[in-house]
Parts: sequence; C-alpha cells; structure tokens
Amino acid sequence: MEAAYDEKILKTYWQLLIMPLLFVPYSYLNSNVIVKWLGCGCPKPDEFGNIIDSFNANDFTSAFWNVTALIVIIISLFNMRYLSNRLSKLVYMLLISAGSIFLAMKFYYLMQWN
Repeated sequence: MEAAYDEKILKTYWQLLIMPLLFVPYSYLNSNVIVKWLGCGCPKPDEFGNIIDSFNANDFTSAFWNVTALIVIIISLFNMRYLSNRLSKLVYMLLISAGSIFLAMKFYYLMQWN
C-alpha cells in the first residue's frame, strides 16, 4: 500500500525537479555560449552617449526561465488528475504556480549579467 502512495506522489510532483535539474547545465551554457552569442546585459553607449537597448543574454535567460516555469505549470495541470477533491487541486495549482514563478525569478537573478 505504501509503495502505491509513493508512486502517486511521484506521478503528481515529478515536474518540480525540472527547474533545479536545468540550473547547472543552463548556467554553463549561459556563461560559455549565450553571452558570447548575444552579449551581456552591460550598458552599451552609442557615439552620442545614449544607452543602446538590444536583446542580450539577460533577456534570453528571462525568456528561458519563464518558458520553463510555464511548462512546469502546464504539466501540473495534467497531473492534477491524481488528486481527488477540488480544494486539493486548487491548492496544488496555486503552490506549483507560485513555486515555479519564484524559482524562475530566483534563477534569472542568479544568472543575470551586469
């Protein structure tokens, strides 16, 4: 009976591991490939001293973590079927959404280039 319970928990919450597991490989990719490709988020003045805004590694990192959080939330919508009542489903989605958004913001700020 306990193994079935553990399996249900694993089926319901496995997607929470996606973001922490992607942190190290993306961090490596960010510092060794993406920054060289798009440039850092450092301010770049033009010949008149105006700051040029262009898509850079910080913008790419923000988009990456936001899309990853959205994927985790979408997977969670499908995994809600393993929960029995409406209140559990509501609390589950609120916590998954809040946790995913928090991790996306935290990982973005940890990888931000100045």
